[in-house]
Amino acid sequence: MKKNLLALIAFSICTLATRADVVLTETFNYSNGPVVQVGTNANGTTNWFRHSGNANPSDSIVRNHRIEVSATGGTVSRQDDVHCNFSSFTNTQTILYSSFIVNCTNLPPTVGTYFAHFYVNSTTFHGRVFAQSGSLSNTWRLGISGANGAVSRVFPVDLAPNTDYQIVVQWDPVTSFSATLWVNPVSSGDASVFSSDGVTSPAASVGYGFRQASSFGNTFLAVSNLVVATTFDEAATNVMSTNATSPVVITQPKGGTNFVGDSVNLIALATGQGLGSLTYQWQKNGADVSNGNGNSNVLNIASASASDSGNYTLVVTTPYNQSTTSAVATLWVTNAPVPPTISQQPASVSTYYHQSATLHVVASGPPPLSYQWYYTNAPATSPNVSGADTDTLTISDVFTNNDTAGPYYVVVSNPYGSKTSSVATVTAAGPPAVSIAFLRTLVDPISFNATNSNLRWQATGIVTSSTNLTTGDTSSYYLQDGTAGINIFVTRGHDFRPQLGDVVTFIGWLSSFNSTLELEADTNDVSTSFTIWSNNIAALPAPKVIPMTITNNLPFVETNLEGSIVMLTNVYFTTNTITSSNANTTVTVTNLNGDSFVLLFSSQDLDVVGLEMPNFAWTVSGPLTQNLGNGVSPRNQGYQIAITRPQDIVTNAPAAPTLSVAKSGNTATITWSAIPYQYSYSVQAASDINGPFTTIASGLTFTNSTGVYVDAAASASPKFYRVLSP
Repeated sequence: MKKNLLALIAFSICTLATRADVVLTETFNYSNGPVVQVGTNANGTTNWFRHSGNANPSDSIVRNHRIEVSATGGTVSRQDDVHCNFSSFTNTQTILYSSFIVNCTNLPPTVGTYFAHFYVNSTTFHGRVFAQSGSLSNTWRLGISGANGAVSRVFPVDLAPNTDYQIVVQWDPVTSFSATLWVNPVSSGDASVFSSDGVTSPAASVGYGFRQASSFGNTFLAVSNLVVATTFDEAATNVMSTNATSPVVITQPKGGTNFVGDSVNLIALATGQGLGSLTYQWQKNGADVSNGNGNSNVLNIASASASDSGNYTLVVTTPYNQSTTSAVATLWVTNAPVPPTISQQPASVSTYYHQSATLHVVASGPPPLSYQWYYTNAPATSPNVSGADTDTLTISDVFTNNDTAGPYYVVVSNPYGSKTSSVATVTAAGPPAVSIAFLRTLVDPISFNATNSNLRWQATGIVTSSTNLTTGDTSSYYLQDGTAGINIFVTRGHDFRPQLGDVVTFIGWLSSFNSTLELEADTNDVSTSFTIWSNNIAALPAPKVIPMTITNNLPFVETNLEGSIVMLTNVYFTTNTITSSNANTTVTVTNLNGDSFVLLFSSQDLDVVGLEMPNFAWTVSGPLTQNLGNGVSPRNQGYQIAITRPQDIVTNAPAAPTLSVAKSGNTATITWSAIPYQYSYSVQAASDINGPFTTIASGLTFTNSTGVYVDAAASASPKFYRVLSP
């Protein structure tokens, strides 16, 4: 029972067909007129019945063997809804398929309505077929619902007007209670959509109907070749041939002229077997091109360029490998004759003295674009910024009085005109004044090396090394404020020779040399500088007493100790080496526990050249430095104390503290004058002045000039105390 698309079936009856699985066949092979009158059999019985509307005799019209579907209040203004019964079909719940040809002449509104359905009674309809507007101009789409009066799912293909399409609908009142919609299918495996609205206990369908509604606007549809069957194949093949045929391009793509930067869409509409599974390949000048829309009959060029000009075609292929190529659409992309547009104005910027500043503008328009920057109020006819002919201007050595700081603007031009930007102001300021402790935070948390050597910083502190510690035309000293210490290094710094105790303000960048953090300057770099303010050697920071094992705590040493003056107590020298004037001398010292540390003597320091090491020193002190490659691991190696003057090795025993004791009840308060360093003290007690004395407290440190210890366990009997310094 395979028929051609427009072939007419021999019998014009709306009855049970001869095949058991075909329950309705209707070719509308009647004379023109109201279907409820002309749709009769030879014996005069009526096939079609009006179940809604009151036109007299009826405005559901058959014309040229098609039943017309219009709208109440539209251009034609019709209202009757009609149906044809399955006159010899068992009225039980059965899966049914309907199939018919539909042609849309007047397009439906954006939110359309249903026009065909399975009929239960005058108020109950299932498998409703909807028509609504398409996503593209002058197109329409089909949709489906199970029973709702609003569309549930829309078939995702735009359809052309004045074109025949085959619709197949499955209504399942047995298992899924849902309807499925195909458009131009060859098999049930073709692309389809199914309804998602809920249907509860549906009654058996007894016929098939067509509806005309006021919400259809100006819609006009013509339906032909209706078949209802219990199988997909019988419903579909009674209407359209299953022989594989080539698709047809109904609406050809149209080219034209567009401007550079336009969003361009090339659009074509095609129909064919397996409509929902058609593949679309756009070509330019005969070669395939990619489509940002994916497999689509719409080719989108988001921002066209001149290179997009060319001849475009669309190759449409069915799932059965039948293809058709559209007509050629010639696209020409050219520049619009308009001046440039500035989409991003240059922004004002502030930088530190002698740093660079960058101004940037974003402009678009027909090429070629040219740029010219201007400084202050120079007229556009006489640019005064040389080499400033790109979208980005870099101003070097920004300062307050060298014609670099101030207002700037740019003029962007093309062959069609120019556009002047807003004014951007460049300002200069000194680098931020920060503590040395802050500088020591600007390091990698693992290697503790400097992370940014471009920024400039200003730090003020006291020089804590008595001589230059490097060779050549450079200088290296240690600077310490109330928070931390750091090395200060000057390239071409032969004139920078501060004295111990000098207060220095130093401007430079951070770097790491042999793992020692440096604030570095260069006398050839005007963004760096150094100023010596005063000298007060008595204001030198007190050394921080450290154990020789302190380097096991890498974060603490890097954050709190490196670059600062530190002190070792009770020091034993392993050699009586005499320091050299030819190279730096390193000496290893130990304590009673066998721990070791390294002392550094610079060959540049004439005060310590030729110095012979003692056997023992009560204390040694100097800036803590490090001599370790920046990439060497582990990182807690190479620490040294730089000895820059002989008196930093103390071999004379410190004076014995003078004590005073005040007693209240069983509590004794011991007070003594502390040496002005962070020495470690021990307190001992005995019941006899001649001893023996027992240590009751140890490791006491004081940062002021007075040491205090409270003995809460003093007894009523006489008790004698003594305090031991290192």
